[in-house]
Amino acid sequence: MVAVGGLLVAIIIAGLIGFWQTRSIEQVSAEALGYVELEDEGDDIRAAILDVRHYHRNVYFNSLNTGRVTREGIDEYEAARTRLYEEIDELNGVGPYDPGAPQPEDFRRWADEYFSGFRPLVQPTVEDREAFDKASERGLEQIEQMELEAEKLDSLGETLTDDSLQRVDRAAKTSEFVLLGAILGLLLAGAALAYAAVRVVNELKRLYAGQQETAEKLAEVSRQKTDFLADVSHELRTPLTVLRGNAQVGLALGAEGEQKQLLEDVVDESKRMSRMVEELLFLARSDSSPPSLAPETVSVPPLMSELAGRATVLARERSATLETDMRANGTLRADPTRLEQAVLILVDNAIKYGPPGGTVTLRSGATRPGEIGITVEDEGPGIPKEDLPRVFERFYRVDKARSRRMGGTGLGLPIAKTIVEAHGGHITAESRSGRGTRMSIHLPVTPHHPEASPSRSDRRQPQKAES
Repeated sequence: MVAVGGLLVAIIIAGLIGFWQTRSIEQVSAEALGYVELEDEGDDIRAAILDVRHYHRNVYFNSLNTGRVTREGIDEYEAARTRLYEEIDELNGVGPYDPGAPQPEDFRRWADEYFSGFRPLVQPTVEDREAFDKASERGLEQIEQMELEAEKLDSLGETLTDDSLQRVDRAAKTSEFVLLGAILGLLLAGAALAYAAVRVVNELKRLYAGQQETAEKLAEVSRQKTDFLADVSHELRTPLTVLRGNAQVGLALGAEGEQKQLLEDVVDESKRMSRMVEELLFLARSDSSPPSLAPETVSVPPLMSELAGRATVLARERSATLETDMRANGTLRADPTRLEQAVLILVDNAIKYGPPGGTVTLRSGATRPGEIGITVEDEGPGIPKEDLPRVFERFYRVDKARSRRMGGTGLGLPIAKTIVEAHGGHITAESRSGRGTRMSIHLPVTPHHPEASPSRSDRRQPQKAES
C-alpha cells in the first residue's frame, strides 16, 4: 500500500507539473505572438520611413530641374507622411516591450522634428533655394536616423520571438518527459489504481494534445515566415532590376553633380539589395529542401588552382594581397560553381575585416584521411570568444556598425555553411583576439576516378584554341 500510495502521489505530482508546463507554454506562446507583432510593426514603420525618403527625394529633384514642385509630388509626399503617422499609431497597440528600445513617442517626436523642418518649404514654387537645400539635407539625415531606429526595433522583435520559441520548445520537451513518467507510474500501479489511472491518463493526453497543437501552430508560423521570405525575395527582384536600370539610364544621359552622385548611389544600393534578395531567396529555399547542386567528379588540383585565381582577382579589386598554398590532391564530388561561391565568401569576409591593404592567406591540403581542407586566414582583430559560436547564424554580425558600413548583411557565412553541408562537409571558425581569424572548409574526397572532370578553365581551353 505504501508503494501504491507513493506511486499515486508521484502521478499526481507529474500531472500538476504537466499542467504547469502547459500553462507556461501558453504564456510563452502568447509572448511570442506579441513579439512577432512587434517585429512586423517595426518593419512597417521602416517601410513607411523609406517611402517618406523616396518622395522627399522626388520633391528635391523636381525642384532642381524646374525650380518648382508639382502638385502630384506634394500630394505623394503628404500621403507618405500620413502613412508614417498611421504606422506609429499602430505601434501604440503593441504590448509593452524593452523600455530601452525606441518607443512610439520617440518615433512621433523624430517625425515631428523632421516634418517641421522640411515640410513648410515643400511649396509649388521654391522661393529660397539655399534654405530649401539645407532643409532637404538635414531632413535626409533625420530620415536616415529614424530608419536605423526602426531597424533596431525590428531586430529586437525578431530576437525576442526566437527566444520565446526556444523557451516553448524546451518546455514542450520537459512536458514530454513528465508525461512518459506518469504513464509508467500508472502501469506499475496496476489494477489497484485502474480507475484513477484512466482519469489521469486522459487528462495527461489532453494536456499533451494541447502542447502538440501549440507546437504545430508555431511550426506553421515558422513555415509561413519562410514562405513569406521566399515570396517577397522573389517579387523584389524585378522592381530592383527596373530601379537599377532606370538609374543607369539616367547616368548614361549625362547626369552631373549631386544628381549624378544620387543616381550612382541608387545603382550601388540596388545592386546591394539585389544581392541580398538573392541570398535571402537561396536560404529560404534551402530551409524547405537542400540547395540545388550540379555535382560532378572533379580533380582537386586544377579546381584549387582556379579557386586561387578567382580569389586573387577579388583581393586585387579590394586592394589586398592574397597568398596561396594549394597542396590538396585527389578528387571531389562537387558543384564547382557553388563551392567557388562558398570559398569566395570566406575570402571576401577576410578582406573586409582585415586591415586595409592587408594580406589574406588561402590554403588547401589534407586534414585527415579521406578529407581535404580549404582555409582562409586574415590579419584582422579577430572574433571575440563569446561571438565565435554564432558567426554562422543568419544576420548575426559581430561588429554591426562596421558591417553596415561595408555592406555586410550577415548572410554570407550562413550561405557558405549551407553550401558546404550540402556537399557532405562542414565548416569551422577559429579566432584569437588581436591575432586574426581562420575559416576552414572540410570536404570528403572520393576514391580516385580516372575520368574526373577538369576545372572549368581547363574545359574552356580547347574552345579558345579552335577560335
